[in-house]
Amino acid sequence: MKYTPKLIVYTLLQSLFCAVAPLVYIFTQYGETSGGLQYKLPLGLILLVFVVIVIAKNTLLKPHIQKLTAQIAQHEGDLKVESDPEKAKNITAELKRERTIETVLTATAPILLLAALLVACKAMENAVLRLSGAIGFTLVSFIIGTVFGVLAAREVQWKHVKEKDNER
Repeated sequence: MKYTPKLIVYTLLQSLFCAVAPLVYIFTQYGETSGGLQYKLPLGLILLVFVVIVIAKNTLLKPHIQKLTAQIAQHEGDLKVESDPEKAKNITAELKRERTIETVLTATAPILLLAALLVACKAMENAVLRLSGAIGFTLVSFIIGTVFGVLAAREVQWKHVKEKDNER
């Protein structure tokens, strides 16, 4: 595939509007800074970032990976039947280049997702400490409420017991 200046510009603009601009907008609108680069990120925001990265991967990388996979399969087939050593050498060099590019493109989305997850974990670290206290309190409260619920559920009276108590 020949990379013309128009193709490069279009690909860069597609990347900008499918991935970069949405992510920048999300972080500037919903991330609250407090003390440097610490962000307070709600769970919905984190999920939105993951969705944008997955959509960008499917929009930007998937078509290229599919073409590359088809080219690799074609070159592997050509290499099996090629008898000319010079042509085999050229096919092998092209195959190595294509496999390298395929590996890098395939690994790009997981790397971006893991990097986003790491940033989210670091950003939520302090919030998680406060949240764990709230969850602990809620757990204890819920256990106490459940004990009273069990006690209430065990309060079963027999109809005749009430009648005998009323007769007295």
